[in-house]
Amino acid sequence: MIIRPRRIAWTAAGFALALSTAFAQSLPVPTPTGPLSLPGPDMVTPWFNGVITSIGSVWACGSNPPIYGTRVMGYTGFSHPPPNYSPAIGEVFYTHLVLGHPGNPCGGSVVGLELILPPGVETAVSANNPTFCFAILPNPDRLHDMDADPDYGCPTTFPQGLEGLAVRPLRGGFQNSSAWGMAQGFWLEILIPLRATQVQLGNQSIRWRVNPGIAEVGYAEVPAFVNGDVLFRDEMENTLLLLDLCTVNPAPQGC
Repeated sequence: MIIRPRRIAWTAAGFALALSTAFAQSLPVPTPTGPLSLPGPDMVTPWFNGVITSIGSVWACGSNPPIYGTRVMGYTGFSHPPPNYSPAIGEVFYTHLVLGHPGNPCGGSVVGLELILPPGVETAVSANNPTFCFAILPNPDRLHDMDADPDYGCPTTFPQGLEGLAVRPLRGGFQNSSAWGMAQGFWLEILIPLRATQVQLGNQSIRWRVNPGIAEVGYAEVPAFVNGDVLFRDEMENTLLLLDLCTVNPAPQGC
């Protein structure tokens, strides 16, 4: 699996609108069947995304009288064969969480993350299909590889958390808290490989538990669709995953 920043901006305006209106548009529901042979070594897999969710509220630092706003906003989705096929049983696909931090608390936020998978879906991390984690850091906006950050690193294992699988930075994260530090203008996108052992008909969801502050918990979710093909498609080593972070307009440096 290969990852590449997305330079096209067809979702940039829609994503910016979603962050301001708490609304996002999803792709058409993936159909249950697809080609048994993929069309080429550089196939780009699109994302099937859920809606934007707002999580937590915050008093803007230094505001008097107080100004309150949303702490974090985000959505989740999963990758699938183009144009609108669903993944098959046994086939590796990815889920991602895209999280923005519009709020302005004085000390920033320390965000705990968990991945809650439906029965019959499991993580599938391997040398060919690793996790990926990227951020946008502000002033100026620039893409940052969290896996290369000495304080973070992408997770490779997922211990049990409060409700799901804990998604913790490999090297401890913010002040070794096992969480992800964010502040106003920060963005985060985490991609985790999955594999299904059961058909998924959309009546169960892939969910991310987001905990950006004390007693603040919210969920980003997307219905899961996996078809029952047992003749797997070709090896997807040269499949390209695209970062939604790079659809932000204007595009961050490094995209």
